[in-house]
Amino acid sequence: MKLDREQHLLLFQLLRAHMQPMLIHLTAEQGDRVGVYEDGGRFTFRQMLEYRVKHVRIHLAQMERVKEEYCHSRV
Repeated sequence: MKLDREQHLLLFQLLRAHMQPMLIHLTAEQGDRVGVYEDGGRFTFRQMLEYRVKHVRIHLAQMERVKEEYCHSRV
């Protein structure tokens, strides 16, 4: 199944909205729980969350740069 840009954005918004109530009620103890990431690294939930948020922000900035370059190339 291939999603278009608007569907991807909607999915992203829905996932964020779904996670927000859980994150708001996250206790300090839950945030400090340690898990093992797929590469074998050990991270607390809070560390992993911060890493994933940073990752998303990098991609959003990348999309903005591509969009800007595209707009300038059409002039």
